[in-house]
Amino acid sequence: MRIILARGENIYKRKDGRWEGRYPKEKNADGSIYYGYIYGKTYRIVREQLLAKKSLISASEDKIQQSFKGSFADLVDFWLDQLIKENIKESTYTSYQNKFNLHILPVIGNIPLDQINVQQLEYLISKMNEKLSASSIRITFRLVKSCLEAAKKRGYIQLNPAEQISLPKVERTQVKALTRQQHALLLSESRKDIKGLPITLALETGMRIGEISALKWCDVDFEQNLIYVCRTKQRISNTSNGKSKTKLIETTPKTQRSKRLIPLTSALKKQLLNAKSQSSSPYVVENRGESIEPRTISYRFERMKKTLNLPSLHFHALRHTFATRCIELGVNISTVSALLGHTSTKMTLDIYTHSIFEDQRMAIEKLSSLSS
Repeated sequence: MRIILARGENIYKRKDGRWEGRYPKEKNADGSIYYGYIYGKTYRIVREQLLAKKSLISASEDKIQQSFKGSFADLVDFWLDQLIKENIKESTYTSYQNKFNLHILPVIGNIPLDQINVQQLEYLISKMNEKLSASSIRITFRLVKSCLEAAKKRGYIQLNPAEQISLPKVERTQVKALTRQQHALLLSESRKDIKGLPITLALETGMRIGEISALKWCDVDFEQNLIYVCRTKQRISNTSNGKSKTKLIETTPKTQRSKRLIPLTSALKKQLLNAKSQSSSPYVVENRGESIEPRTISYRFERMKKTLNLPSLHFHALRHTFATRCIELGVNISTVSALLGHTSTKMTLDIYTHSIFEDQRMAIEKLSSLSS
């Protein structure tokens, strides 16, 4: 016996004697219906429970529609300014804001929140794919997913359609580092002049350019031969009404693990003591008492590269060079990870797989020589 109810609901008697009712529980992100089921001893019990479920779902849907009437851009403003701004660094907030304004809002910003679906998000991915790398797409789309998840938790939407999106696969590329010969040549040149100190610091500590720019003499312990990395400098977009489009800020390092202790080599200690004897600034890398910002350090590195006829590499390649040499010399990966301030050893392994593989190859060749 089957009784068809209105709007897709139905009740029928099962072979085990019980009655089963089906009702449209919610919609999936792709628009298809997800059904719920109710079981009872009699048709009447099941029918009454179905009607009760239908009433609750209808009330819930009405509440959702009344809770948030705005567009996705309105949700982004709410998420950034009301939910997360107080818990993130100014540089992080600016980075999020730029990603939304450049890559996300021009595509889906005007769409009402309750109309955002899988197809629209897939279109967003296709548009980002025209300009961004796979890794950048993943980082940027993570913001979309977080926004929609916040909307879901607050009852503005029932499902997060971003959960069903397949993102492009990231292909690991080999990090660019200097050869040992290039490394030695650059290190020798950087020690000739005080302006080369940032390069020596990068090659002998693996510090990031912003960390070098923000380093103060109070962060250097000459008695214990240690550098304490506890701040960084970076240039971010200026969201105020000032004339400048960007501004330089000093803030805490990239992550909690980026705060770290790095031992001093004897050669670097000597160069630092020489620089301190000539300095009247609290900053290690300075000009006329003021710290030198990261882009000035990069300009100086570019000039030195041209002088030495070195390949076209960014300043960050010096950090990669430091890590590569450590691995080549047999330093264990957890120690390298700690020196670099990575959030995990997995991150270090992912970045320096090539260097580690070369060590593995050499180990196999050594074993082979023993058996020959």
